[in-house]
Amino acid sequence: RGYDLPVDSELVDRACITSDDVHFITHQSQFNPHFKTGRHTIVQLFEWRYEDIERECRTYLGPNGFGAVQLSPVNEVRDGVSWEDRYEPVSYKLTSRSGNESALRSAIEACNKADVRVIVEVVFNHMARPESSSSAQTRGTAGSTVNPAARDYPDAPYSAADFNDPCRIVNPEDPHELRNCWKEDRPDLNLSLLRVRERILSFLNRLLSFGVAGFFVDSALYMWPHDLHALFTKLHNLSTVGDVFPAGSRPFIGLDLSYYGLPGAEQSLRARWNEYANLGVIAQDRFAYDVGDVLLKRKPFHYFVNLGTRLGYVPREKALIYVNNPQLERLPDADGDLWVVSVRNRRAYQIGLAFMLAHRYGMPSITSSYEFVNSSQGPPTDGQGKIAPVQLDQSGSCRSPWICEHRWPVVRKMVYFRHVTNGTGVRAWVDNGQNQIGFCRDRVGFVAFNAEISLALKAKLYTCLGEGLYCDLISSADDKLDANNDCSGGSVKVDASGHAEIFIHSQLEHPFIALLKPFKP
Repeated sequence: RGYDLPVDSELVDRACITSDDVHFITHQSQFNPHFKTGRHTIVQLFEWRYEDIERECRTYLGPNGFGAVQLSPVNEVRDGVSWEDRYEPVSYKLTSRSGNESALRSAIEACNKADVRVIVEVVFNHMARPESSSSAQTRGTAGSTVNPAARDYPDAPYSAADFNDPCRIVNPEDPHELRNCWKEDRPDLNLSLLRVRERILSFLNRLLSFGVAGFFVDSALYMWPHDLHALFTKLHNLSTVGDVFPAGSRPFIGLDLSYYGLPGAEQSLRARWNEYANLGVIAQDRFAYDVGDVLLKRKPFHYFVNLGTRLGYVPREKALIYVNNPQLERLPDADGDLWVVSVRNRRAYQIGLAFMLAHRYGMPSITSSYEFVNSSQGPPTDGQGKIAPVQLDQSGSCRSPWICEHRWPVVRKMVYFRHVTNGTGVRAWVDNGQNQIGFCRDRVGFVAFNAEISLALKAKLYTCLGEGLYCDLISSADDKLDANNDCSGGSVKVDASGHAEIFIHSQLEHPFIALLKPFKP
């Protein structure tokens, strides 16, 4: 049985619409990441140095068809050793532990020249929290000194009058408490104040002038939608320097609506996405949780037969999806088990990444991470305490402790599969009721997955492809296949009716296949 997943029509509240509102709503450009034609995937180079990001765009992301790179927060933050310190802003100076402003600008320019867009993660819901109950000062990565206990951030500049009054989020289902109280004791900026919004806008617009394509907004759930709207409508257009973006292009916006640390309110908070639906693409933690449930055997793969709005998901054109992210991969449940798949269960992780890239739902993002032994551990460092360079071995893989999931061959191949099948529907889904599935991307591609523990997939399946011999992309030594060439890996013979005998052993490292119609760019 085939499924063509629907796109929900957007509901727009048209009361009290200003000229800025009309531009924001009608152009819908906040959903456009400005990918170069044929590119569709974001890579989050988490805690990388700018000089390594610049090299990666030139030598790998650009040549292999990735669409954008997401940078960790680029402004001055607490000068600490935990990854969480990267989300503790001290000022809007552009010196982070990844490098200084000059290195940042160079990386942005190089990525754009490689046709890889740059999205910057930004934190403006709050400022750095006190390091203890004392009034001790905190030092930032650019040398600034602040007093979080007194809410004194002179280089932002912010003082106590720029923040909401201290209070804790006890009932996250109360929208006023959620948006006005302090997230995990971090001083909460009062975005209803024009002077606060203007300082944030100055920071964001400066980044736009460097050539970034847009922003991923951390902690958006903790800010009032109308305050965010007031900010976004005043953002400048994208820079036209270098002819990267056409004149009049508007910034891409991604929104973090995660609800970590808010137990008991998951369902109501998940439903709150529609309050932000017109503001930008919405990050889907739920997709990562569901993939984790499937591949860690808490629910069957069959669950995804109706992936999309029929499962209560955000419409696909407004969804940013991922198999994990830096926060999620550090969140064990009450029994110490993982919520999501990660490198600690690499086989399941690769199945999840391949499924995400094979399907048409959402805008895919891949986290490129590093090894850690405790949940607060920061990035690898050198003898001076600075972020260590990313080094490659002879095969092109990153040397430990950098993991670099985006460089895994299966990811590179499935990024190509996503490119070739772009614009096609998901059809002819078939499964065994449990963890063996297959589906077509119209008449362009076919995938089958065997996520069973000990049961081989052996069945005659409809592939939607024309008669012929097809090379399996996954087992091939080549990334870009042409059916007229000899297969360097496995092959599948499709008969005149579009059916093929599919066999996938359950113990394979990559227990899935991907077939493509011959494609010429």
